[in-house]
Amino acid sequence: MKIITRYIVDEFLQVYFISITALSGLYIIVNIFESLKDVISFKPSIDSIIMFYATQLPNIIYQVIPMASLLTVVIVYTVMSRNNEISSLLTTGISPITIVKPSVIIVVLLSIAHFMLGEYIVPAANMKNAILDAEIHHTRMSLSNDLKVNNMWFKSGNNIYRVGLFIPWLKTIKDITVYSFSNENSVLIKRVDINYATWDNGMWKAKDIYIRNFIGEEQVGYDFSDSANITLPFMLSDLMHTGKTPDEMNYRELKSYIKKLKEEGYSYAPYDVDLNSKVSYPLSSLFVILLVIPFSLKKRKTSGIMLAFGVSLAIGFSYWIIMAFSMSLGNSSILSAPVAAWLPNIITFIVSIIVITLTKW
Repeated sequence: MKIITRYIVDEFLQVYFISITALSGLYIIVNIFESLKDVISFKPSIDSIIMFYATQLPNIIYQVIPMASLLTVVIVYTVMSRNNEISSLLTTGISPITIVKPSVIIVVLLSIAHFMLGEYIVPAANMKNAILDAEIHHTRMSLSNDLKVNNMWFKSGNNIYRVGLFIPWLKTIKDITVYSFSNENSVLIKRVDINYATWDNGMWKAKDIYIRNFIGEEQVGYDFSDSANITLPFMLSDLMHTGKTPDEMNYRELKSYIKKLKEEGYSYAPYDVDLNSKVSYPLSSLFVILLVIPFSLKKRKTSGIMLAFGVSLAIGFSYWIIMAFSMSLGNSSILSAPVAAWLPNIITFIVSIIVITLTKW
């Protein structure tokens, strides 16, 4: 490894660590102040608070990685430019590509790590964080008041199933109704109402089962069972996917869930946007640094340095505004999911090429 390459890599990694630590810390501090009311109201234990933010940290890091990459590139190359190091390197015949190549390679590797973080660590941490959040907020609340999945519907053969409430961490479903219809004219012939059922040893164990039979519009039979093992067209794992938000699913789980929504005829546009963003967002670091590199390499006085920082931060926030707007259009099916997820990167890349081409090195 050349001396200049080693120097840039060392500077990049040091500044990157400071940037991502500072951004994550700032995020947590702001969140703590926003949550003071809940802390005072529900009085969670210190252990619960520590675990809450510990499980939130992977997602925080996942969110701030692009901004940390942007700030790192700006700081490293602006300081080098201010110290006349960039000018000296260019004078000796070293090309701008050689100067920026170490940082670009590092960001590419960070983008891969970014994707892996979102695939293997963030979903599990987010789910655990949601459970801890519920435990903290339910200290003085009924379990059914928050963090629940309501009114899920399933169809299998001539039966339609409704689950009124799914409580993931208790492996319990409540207010279950099964509607059975005749083959000939789709007339209701039986209705089963179940108070709740718990997943245990690979089966659903139901309590308080009410069965009513119908002929036409008249009820002709009634039965009640205190408890029984029942067969439903879904397992606990199916509901866990249904009960998860996109942030709690990795790429493969979300893709599988979207496939299931398609098969059942449900709308899946927001999920499809999130699926594509799981690839496009980790790559955003690469696109935003390409846009700020020309500003960072220019020789500047003190005011120029502040201008470079200001322009770079404006670029970063503009990217997130475009991303939010683009994803909202995707969620509304105005844009296709791939276009909505990749549009900010595409726009940033085009502008980067124009800026790099017009820059006089």
